Amino acid sequence: MPSTDRPAIDRLAQLSALHLYGMATAWSELLAEGPRRPVQPEAWLDRLIEAEFADRQVRSLRYQLKAARFPVHRDLTGIDWTETPLPRAQIEQLASAAFMETAHNLILSRANDSVRFL
Repeated sequence: MPSTDRPAIDRLAQLSALHLYGMATAWSELLAEGPRRPVQPEAWLDRLIEAEFADRQVRSLRYQLKAARFPVHRDLTGIDWTETPLPRAQIEQLASAAFMETAHNLILSRANDSVRFL
């Protein structure tokens, strides 16, 4: 059982050794904030858990994108709509994934270097 009087650096190393990278980052940030008014242990724990959860989500998404072998992460904010023949309104509608909520299928068809949505 780890002792409670270990320095903060040991806690950081322990969190990293346990692969709790989100918590380790949040712990470093909490220590960097310096002494303030006393914080309830539940507030610290909540912050550490939230940080770990967020870190795991980011790492999972990064792994899934790598496994899918996408060449580069892209999103709709980087599209120059003046340079593409794709209809912006229709693409943004598809990006909202509303078709899944209504249980409709999406079929993409490519013909003559243009994409059609059926």
